[in-house]
Amino acid sequence: MLMDYAAAFLNELWVLLLEMAPYLLIGFLFAGILKVFFPKRLIRRYIGKSNFRSVLNASLLGVPMPLCSCGVLPTGISFFKNGASRGSTVSFLVSTPQTGVDSIIATYAMLGLPLAILRPIIALLSGVMGGALTNYLGGSVDASEQLKKNDVEENGTRSFREMMRYGFVEMMQDISKWL
Repeated sequence: MLMDYAAAFLNELWVLLLEMAPYLLIGFLFAGILKVFFPKRLIRRYIGKSNFRSVLNASLLGVPMPLCSCGVLPTGISFFKNGASRGSTVSFLVSTPQTGVDSIIATYAMLGLPLAILRPIIALLSGVMGGALTNYLGGSVDASEQLKKNDVEENGTRSFREMMRYGFVEMMQDISKWL
């Protein structure tokens, strides 16, 4: 009987892994693209400070991004490692998975246009509130200190190989424990 429960648990764990894998891979790809092609100075400029504007910018960036709750993790971690503040990172992590195109279409089909319009607005507001609360309660990490800690420097090499290595090797190593 115990073996049946263990086998059922392992089977469900495998099914869950197979369902999550494509979305995690998309998140790893976004993290690699972010690392290689998104200038770190823009991250520091727009979402690197522990203020309301950075939180709002991160939420505005997250609302239209087509990432689910699995794929947003590597992307959010990549933002943080590249200089985003804690509040901005939380704002991005909260607002992004709420508003996939598929979920907005499903909301429209089942609940109508007013709620389909309201959904991204609520995602934006909840992301801003989560980020602002994080800034208020969690203390701040200066973007320059965060960059020094993670040894991230802007360099001129922007290659497909670097993007893949960061997204699918370094990022996987960083978050595998948490997964």
